[in-house]
Amino acid sequence: MRVLLVQRTIDPPGGGNAVAAWMLQALVDSHQVSTLTGRPWSVSAVDEFYGTALSRAPIAQLHPRGVLAGVTRLPGRLDRLRLSALFAEAWRIADEFDLLLTADDYASFKRPGVQYIHNPAALWPTPDRLAPLVHIYYRACDALSGMSIERVRANRTLANSQWTARQLAQRLDVAATVVYPPVANPGAGLPWRERRPGFLCVGRFHGSKRFEVAIAILARVREEFPGLTLDIAGSNVDTEYTTRLNALGSRYPWITIHEDLTQRELFSLMGSTRYGIHAMDREHFGIAPAEMAKAGCIVFAHDSGGPIEVVGGARELLWDTPETAVRRIAAVLQDESLQDALRTRLLEHAQRFSIARFMDDLRAAINRATVTPSP
Repeated sequence: MRVLLVQRTIDPPGGGNAVAAWMLQALVDSHQVSTLTGRPWSVSAVDEFYGTALSRAPIAQLHPRGVLAGVTRLPGRLDRLRLSALFAEAWRIADEFDLLLTADDYASFKRPGVQYIHNPAALWPTPDRLAPLVHIYYRACDALSGMSIERVRANRTLANSQWTARQLAQRLDVAATVVYPPVANPGAGLPWRERRPGFLCVGRFHGSKRFEVAIAILARVREEFPGLTLDIAGSNVDTEYTTRLNALGSRYPWITIHEDLTQRELFSLMGSTRYGIHAMDREHFGIAPAEMAKAGCIVFAHDSGGPIEVVGGARELLWDTPETAVRRIAAVLQDESLQDALRTRLLEHAQRFSIARFMDDLRAAINRATVTPSP
């Protein structure tokens, strides 16, 4: 089968790009796979960062041409327009392929394809300001791409968590099959007693990840447990926020900030740290918390979104306010038998999140998709 993956980029970092990369890995052995991206992507960089083996696969890289190529390279906050240009190109070449799919959320294809939804956002978000102009912008993008709620509903929809699937059903009346993202196995790590009595917080350096909330929580926990440390690991996707985060971290000698670690370095950090904390509100899934759990960390997560599924709904590990977080973290830190029980539960539960299961579930979903071969 001739398959086209439509994606703004596959280059790291990012969980969405990880899903796209492993989609390719799942399909290349059985199908003729091509990608349609705004710019060329580095196969070697993807392999190194995500652990795929795409360098050995004959993947054709396609890109928009002419005016559409110029649109995909526009600067600034024009993601919707750039993605619309990709879908416009996908419409133009759709008949050359048997199946089109994307890991870039909602898709507008010439005929029903497969879309993987990370973020159950509104198809037309309510603007914060300049609403008339923004709605004109939305209409222009949709005219270019052919986007409509009918086309979104016609696709086979995959969601990254039960939470995301429920949101899609409630907000857009879109039925979705849950295919948990590909979560790499960091390894067992060090024995518990050899690990640092500290916390790890992982994610893109962006305000949505709320690193400052995690810092404030642990500053209060340290009043009772002064030996605790915090390592923050991620990549600069927002220069202004990254600058503020580094400035905040420099105020506390117990905080270390790591930027652009390799996967091996990050997994080593996970395997040598006892605890993890994830502060994002309504995170859609949470690959980093899942990796930390698989590495043997006890992970405390915000009581919303997909991380509830990541920690198996364990109330001892979920918090909705900083005050609750401080209280629950302290309760776990002072009870060794509870720590042992939680580590065992998390390790067992986290095994359901794996690369192998993602690829199997993706292949099964694609096999169930309605495909009309082109002549």
